[in-house]
Amino acid sequence: MLGLNTPSSQGSGELQYLKWINNIGKFAVDGNDNILLQLKGLIVDPSSLKTGWGYITRGQAPEWHWDEAVGVAGPEPEPKGPEYQDRFKRGFALDVFIPDIGWRPWTTNTKGSGIGLENVWPAVHEGLKANPGKCAKLAFKGAKDVDPMKIPVFELIGWVDRPGDLPEVAQAAPAPAPVPEPAPAPQGSSPASEEKWF
Repeated sequence: MLGLNTPSSQGSGELQYLKWINNIGKFAVDGNDNILLQLKGLIVDPSSLKTGWGYITRGQAPEWHWDEAVGVAGPEPEPKGPEYQDRFKRGFALDVFIPDIGWRPWTTNTKGSGIGLENVWPAVHEGLKANPGKCAKLAFKGAKDVDPMKIPVFELIGWVDRPGDLPEVAQAAPAPAPVPEPAPAPQGSSPASEEKWF
């Protein structure tokens, strides 16, 4: 399992982060599950990836025990209590750039998110050898149903320089307004050009 943890974005004083909503298979930002992203893709900074054991529960700050080396699990921390939900779970943290929003940390220990990242990471890891210092451009292909969860599906489609490093570009972009669900594309239609999303 891969993982990365970054501090929340600075500037507004509010938490800023990317979240995968497992039960509906959509992404949201900054804690507002009512603002669903019509995400075509995102850019990830592979150098920011961290993996580890995370305990996340409502109303408390997350607690993380990061691996000394990415993907090499350290010992599992003692559970917080006797129930399954009291256990630490494998997770990751990764800096992601979302078009029209900016940089956000994606820090999670949900199984669906972990599987989605794990599935695309071999291509990212291999491609990074020929693209040192670059960021991976991932197309978001929707959600795959694997009962009882939905897994985000990504495809590596290219490499770019790190975008929007200036704070006014990367950190202070407002959250998008709610957008109605688009009508499904007809069967056999060609996918939109990757340049449409960035």
